[in-house]
Amino acid sequence: MTDHRRPAGASPAALAAPPPAASPHGIAFDLGAFRRELVSRTAAAVQALRARVGSETLYAFALFLDAEATHTTVSASANTEEALAQRAAARAEIDPRYRGESGRRLLRWSTPDWGYHDFSAEMRALAIPPVVDWKPGTDVALYAALAGALKAVDRAGLFGRGAERAFLTVNVLAPSASPAFFLKGLKLLNPRPTVERHLHETSMAPFVRCVNRAPRRERMRIWLALYEDLYMEWRTPIAEEARARGMSPWDVEVELARFGPKVVPSLVDLLAHYGFASPFDHNRGLETREVWLAGSALFLLRRIGGVQEREIARLQKLVADFVERDRRLKIAPTLAENTARVLWQLRPRRFPEPVMDPQTYKLLNPEPFLLRNTER
Repeated sequence: MTDHRRPAGASPAALAAPPPAASPHGIAFDLGAFRRELVSRTAAAVQALRARVGSETLYAFALFLDAEATHTTVSASANTEEALAQRAAARAEIDPRYRGESGRRLLRWSTPDWGYHDFSAEMRALAIPPVVDWKPGTDVALYAALAGALKAVDRAGLFGRGAERAFLTVNVLAPSASPAFFLKGLKLLNPRPTVERHLHETSMAPFVRCVNRAPRRERMRIWLALYEDLYMEWRTPIAEEARARGMSPWDVEVELARFGPKVVPSLVDLLAHYGFASPFDHNRGLETREVWLAGSALFLLRRIGGVQEREIARLQKLVADFVERDRRLKIAPTLAENTARVLWQLRPRRFPEPVMDPQTYKLLNPEPFLLRNTER
């Protein structure tokens, strides 16, 4: 008996879809036909891409959605090492962050910046049912169709074999997609060596492990320096590496908190160093990065707790200095009140709740927080 089933990796011509039925909203859509047409167009896009990139080193191919959820369009996107280097070099002429390897890391998975982003008109024209036609489970079915098309093309060998395939990362991507969305497709659609290489090169965990192999005192110094770099948006090599792996100052706070009370004196140092910087960035209409860093260090030490009396005295001295500085300002930063509030939260039996002027942000009851002459 003849088997009329079509192989998943068949040629585009063999996978032409029959005319689908119309939905109640007049949109022609049939999930089975959509799957077959998606495989056909993905295969054709990959074949056209191979001819277009020539000898360039292809490292990424993706079906790119306009949104992680409730998507309405799909396009084919890809990039090569050569195109990545060219784009980073062009960006570096304007912004030094994109110089060298750090620039390539920053752009490597920025799909709209790829040299072959949305390169297939046929893929772009593929109809996805409008959201009003979606039923429960439609999002799951559409993702399964996208993943199935990429798997079919992979089985047909169009993504290469052996080392060539291991170097190429295939995925379903979307603008500003969550790490979980990226990781889902990475693991589903790629051989294990590809997944492990990608995670080693781009995820936060290997970076954290590398820093934490240092001796404890050196490790704390590295995290403190990175904390400062990220808040101040400095372009140090370690900060660029951390940013390329998606690390934020809040991630660094987690690592600093692991040191417990030992890191508190250094956090007070940051508060004292940056707390007296110019309070407002009038171009942005916000507090300066220096004030943000000072406030962040203050609240982090409160979160850690275990603050010794020596540091309590330093915080009291800072309250006095902030209050004196604020006398010269019409609108003050909130550091005087925030420092007093942290003192109250750390020692509620000794200090009262602080009171702040809602118009000027100045601390209205500084006296209970000041060091007495006998304490100085």
